Amino acid sequence: MKYVIAFFMAGFAALTVSAQTISINSGTTWSIPSLSSTIMKAGKNYEHIETSSASQTLLKVNAVLAWSITAHLSATSNWDSSLKLSVQRTGNGTGIAILTGGTTYIQLTSTPQAFFSGLLNLTANRDNIPIQYKIEGLSVMLPVKTYTTTVTYTISGL
Repeated sequence: MKYVIAFFMAGFAALTVSAQTISINSGTTWSIPSLSSTIMKAGKNYEHIETSSASQTLLKVNAVLAWSITAHLSATSNWDSSLKLSVQRTGNGTGIAILTGGTTYIQLTSTPQAFFSGLLNLTANRDNIPIQYKIEGLSVMLPVKTYTTTVTYTISGL
């Protein structure tokens, strides 16, 4: 049994400041190993939690002043509702902008949630901010197939 989780990343810049942008490098498709190697006894549901690499996605933010990023799931047509996807920021990336929040997992839903924020000036930015994913709800009870969803990041601020 092998699950392939494909994330389609989308980024949107808020229109409040035209110089505000977010760029996304989504890396590669995240393949989850088979649960069959952990099954030792028939009749037991072996639930499993899996995490991606610490830098599965890299974000680059250019903005003028204070900004925040929200994240949510969208386009989940073949996503099983028992799968719970969470996201966290695992580092600061490079640059001199100040980042706050996002260093613990938040479970994504279809409603945008605050992820992390930053403070920039005219010469500051942040490149290669590493993002990690965690998926819960993997189970031998799930049908074997490829599950896909889209994580949307939205930047807004002054």
